[in-house]
Amino acid sequence: MGKQYLKWEDIVQWSHDLADEIVKDCPNLSRITLVAVSRGGLIPTQLIAYKLDIRDVRVVKLVSYDNNHQRDEIEDISTDELFDADSVYVIDDVADSGATIKYLRSKYPLAKYCTLLKKTCCQEQPDFCVKEGVSADTWVVFPWD
Repeated sequence: MGKQYLKWEDIVQWSHDLADEIVKDCPNLSRITLVAVSRGGLIPTQLIAYKLDIRDVRVVKLVSYDNNHQRDEIEDISTDELFDADSVYVIDDVADSGATIKYLRSKYPLAKYCTLLKKTCCQEQPDFCVKEGVSADTWVVFPWD
């Protein structure tokens, strides 16, 4: 499996691009709630929140990997109060298999799912994605990894 190392500048740009997509979808920013998928979605969510001046930021805490291996089941250890609405935007770093999106969409079907990257093997599509077509056999290394 090859590795693709990402730069901070790319993360900032892609997060801002995702923020622009969110504004197009819901121009009334006072209605928006951002939900970061911990841990990968924390930094992109913060960048989006600052760009759009959104203060309603929550965290969904999911465990789907052990080291570099995907787990059979997702463990939800969330403590924030989450709710379902079309003005809720769930932010993650990468849509890999799509299991995280599938799990969350079953709980919050009205929410919008946003990722910076999407792999070619992704089975559950995000509503918004900045960079598609990342090879399924690529291990993406984020600057915070």
